[in-house]
Amino acid sequence: MPRFLSILLIVLGFGCLAPAAADVTQVRIVGDGAPTRITIWTDVAETAAALATEGPGQRKVVLLLAQNGYSAEGGGDGGVETWSLEPGRLEFTLDRPMAVTRMLRLPPTGKERAYRVILDLDTISPTRYTVAARRDTKKLARLETQYAEARADAMKLAGSAAAARRPSGPRKHVVVIDAGHGGKDPGAMALAGGKEKDITLKAALALKDALDAYGRYEVRLTRDSDVYVEHEDRVTLARNWGAELFISLHADAAGSTSVSGASVYTISARGETRIDREATKNDWKIAIEDGTPERLNGLLEDLVKRETKTRSAEFAELLLPELAKAGPVLRNTHRNAGYYVLLAPDVPAVLLELGFLTNAEDARRLQSDKGRKAAVNAVAVTIDTYFAQQDLRLASN
Repeated sequence: MPRFLSILLIVLGFGCLAPAAADVTQVRIVGDGAPTRITIWTDVAETAAALATEGPGQRKVVLLLAQNGYSAEGGGDGGVETWSLEPGRLEFTLDRPMAVTRMLRLPPTGKERAYRVILDLDTISPTRYTVAARRDTKKLARLETQYAEARADAMKLAGSAAAARRPSGPRKHVVVIDAGHGGKDPGAMALAGGKEKDITLKAALALKDALDAYGRYEVRLTRDSDVYVEHEDRVTLARNWGAELFISLHADAAGSTSVSGASVYTISARGETRIDREATKNDWKIAIEDGTPERLNGLLEDLVKRETKTRSAEFAELLLPELAKAGPVLRNTHRNAGYYVLLAPDVPAVLLELGFLTNAEDARRLQSDKGRKAAVNAVAVTIDTYFAQQDLRLASN
């Protein structure tokens, strides 16, 4: 049995589910005196237990998470002084000994699209708190170690999912470049002439040439001529080729001619809700090792999808400074959307808007060899940096 599965079974054996991979979107604390309610909004169901810890002059309630995106902190209310969020844990510093008297996990309902965890706390004696903290501190240390190992193995699983689909041979990273639109679909139109489908194809071909020069990549194109490829076929091709990174190239349009600059999109929370449906429809199965217990398949698939989302965001963040060197970028350059080409459950993917064809300067830049080359080189450098980091991470694990 793989080490990852063994770890999961150990955690389940302790009577505490492994924490789900959640991005915390909001924290609210309400209290009037001793009773205190904490509400935590997450983008997926969260199963982590609330554990008590105690140090010199400090008491905390800790939730283990697999939150990947950011750190945050805020003030408290009632019996909570402050809270802080770091990748892997959410901590609440208490101003008195308190116990979690009730814990609710609520699914999205009605207009509330997020999952929620609700903790009700009330005052207990210092002695009772100390006893509970000693017990929970041991459990917390054990679970932190187990989940760190499980997460490292999930990263390997996300990488091996592509490798399992890829034919054996010399090891090169597989990058799929998708030239947006094509054929019957011209895309956006430049005010002075020119079509998005032509610009994206030229950029895709140039990017392939740039990556081929490195000698470390197997580069595939979803189209290399003026043809239209259905969105689901673009994703299916990428998965069949064992893609480790999918980049869809586009050029934007806006109602105002003054809007200019590049931007990069990764999957949105709303877009994520479509992944399972489209995966089932198109038979996009995540490669799970033979012999894995059926009851663990769902958890492993969720970990792969979460790691795919994380890697997509990592690539986007690496790309932003390189894009800024190559030309203008939009404010809030990294954006989220539910574009179909971002829906593969196990292929990190971004959609890159190279600029606005409705802006005269952007249109001239993207229709010139020099302007396209600057943008393409920014993407190529980022791809090489991204895979260097991935290789280093896998080696260290």
